[in-house]
Amino acid sequence: MKTRGPPNRSFRPEHAEFQVNEDPEKLDRALIRVLGKDGDKLLTDEVKWLAVTHKSFDHGRRGFNDRLAYLGKRIVELQASLHMLAASTTTPEPIRPDELGREPFKHPALDGLAGLTHSRKQAVLDKKRTAQLADKYGLISVMRWKPKLVWNSRPVKQ
Repeated sequence: MKTRGPPNRSFRPEHAEFQVNEDPEKLDRALIRVLGKDGDKLLTDEVKWLAVTHKSFDHGRRGFNDRLAYLGKRIVELQASLHMLAASTTTPEPIRPDELGREPFKHPALDGLAGLTHSRKQAVLDKKRTAQLADKYGLISVMRWKPKLVWNSRPVKQ
């Protein structure tokens, strides 16, 4: 049986292998940069490798980080919200007089609430900014994944 259409000429066998990190020492150094002193001792070896493994790596046979990524994203969102609440310098809206003479509840912990907006939170947690942060800490060089087009991807700094 003949194949239909021309053969795939863009495939080059010399670029078929995509190198990923297999060095536990390199992973430990990246975790220390991210988590601080003794950051490499906070997680078990299995969880460390699971945290940096995407489902595209080895076709998902070794386990991957979807659930950990979901949990981590929620923790980062919580920490960003807490930081915006604590660091807010916006002045609260002036209180309008109530026709029934009621006075709204006031508390110092609620002063920063005006600075916690969806658009500001999205700006802080923008994918480009978080990718730059991951690159700064060297996480990109320890991630285990495989691009769809191996021969068309740019190499990762080792």
